[in-house]
Amino acid sequence: MKTYKLILLIFVYTLFCKGSCEHSSEGQRFIIQNNSEKEIIIINAHYISIAQDTSCFKFTGREYQDFIRDRMIKPYSNKNFTRGQWGEYMMNYPIDTFYFGVFYREDIDTMSCDEFEHEYPLKKEWRVTLADMQAANWTLIYIPEE
Repeated sequence: MKTYKLILLIFVYTLFCKGSCEHSSEGQRFIIQNNSEKEIIIINAHYISIAQDTSCFKFTGREYQDFIRDRMIKPYSNKNFTRGQWGEYMMNYPIDTFYFGVFYREDIDTMSCDEFEHEYPLKKEWRVTLADMQAANWTLIYIPEE
């Protein structure tokens, strides 16, 4: 009888404490693959297209280091973002559209704000919903246009 209770206790603990749930994103991944020769920077937005917000984003010092660490993807590699970073918000608003934009790091590093805002060098924008991301297995792939 004690063995049965122990097995039941382990099952209940696993089910409620460690089990998977559609809205639980802890430890799950949101992947962006960079299939280009350049380092890319990912910018995200909710409610407004990345292409419509042509603001310059320039940082210095620690802010710049954090920006690069959090958003840069090296050539021919991928970055695993925790779903909690962006995906959890999608799960809470499943019919909303979310936007992810790709910029080349060299453009961000070398262009002045005036030049950046005038040329706005957005290379790719994904417009996705929760259903889109689930269908894509939470993976977006950047392939530069020829």
